Amino acid sequence: MIGRIVRYSFAQAKTRAMKGKLLNADDWHYLLRMRSLEDIFRYLKGTDYGEVLSSFSDVPSDTRGLILVLYGELFKDYAKLLKAVPANGSLLLRNLLLRYEAENLKTILRGIWQGRFPDEIKSLLYGMGRLSTLPIEALLSAREITDAFRLLKPTIFYAPLLHAMPQFKARGSLFPLEISIDTAVFESIPAGLKLLKGVDRRGVERLTGEMIDWVNLCWLVRFRHFYDLSPEETINYILSGGRRLGLRDLGRLARTSDLPSFLAALPNPYRESLGAVEKWPEIRYVFEKWFIHELYKIFHEDPFQIRLQVSYLFLKEIEVMSLESLISAAGVGASPERLLGLIGLPVKGIVRV
Repeated sequence: MIGRIVRYSFAQAKTRAMKGKLLNADDWHYLLRMRSLEDIFRYLKGTDYGEVLSSFSDVPSDTRGLILVLYGELFKDYAKLLKAVPANGSLLLRNLLLRYEAENLKTILRGIWQGRFPDEIKSLLYGMGRLSTLPIEALLSAREITDAFRLLKPTIFYAPLLHAMPQFKARGSLFPLEISIDTAVFESIPAGLKLLKGVDRRGVERLTGEMIDWVNLCWLVRFRHFYDLSPEETINYILSGGRRLGLRDLGRLARTSDLPSFLAALPNPYRESLGAVEKWPEIRYVFEKWFIHELYKIFHEDPFQIRLQVSYLFLKEIEVMSLESLISAAGVGASPERLLGLIGLPVKGIVRV
């Protein structure tokens, strides 16, 4: 215990200070009542996002540019905590960060596939700076998928892409490549936990396992009930490393034909938490709200382990994702308050509008 206190004392103090800067229930109360993108932008300039938003003289017409700036704040927090935690913990954070590397890589491959100009593709990428391990400029110069593929040989994406390439060529679709990229990232997370020991490992396995359960449930819903894939094909895309949903559980869920039977097949506490869901898309958001509650509980438990930093980064990520939904809705003239039941706000309790 003393050793963990020494290793994590600075990191836990820094993490708690960063958590104190998250938007609170009052902030979300006002944000969800805003009637325009200009109002949201003006309000955010009065929060801790104000410094980064000061680079805009006025609300940008390109909402994507504004959203990417907010994600930049998430990456800054990753960079700060990567320096503060022990080496084995920093590897886990880097593996979590790979999810955004995966999104950038998929965006580049789509751009190449669609014949877009490099500058156009680049404007859509997350600005990860030195945190990125991808050869971004070289990838942007590629004109064919196979050219980009060769550039990825030093990365974790090369082997799964090599395996998926025959399906890509046979189908003429990017789907096999994209799912192989996502799978590589999510499988790196439980693999990275093997370097952690004792309490450090057991504590964070809970969080990453629940996150993988969440992803698996979202994928099951999307592949089975929106893409209409067969149960057998859906099971091929299942991720390992979940906390409560093993392969047998996920196989049983994939074979259910309707929402009530799907919910009944879930283990607790997921079945209890998702019991009020009435439509397939609601699963993602209801699970997210349950997960947020779990993240806050970590701050009342033993703080001298890597799960505190992971909990904070997940909360920050959900905050930025919620702001993305809010800004996107306002950008097309939709009422932000109508999003209240469709996004998981990273705050304790209920936000009233």
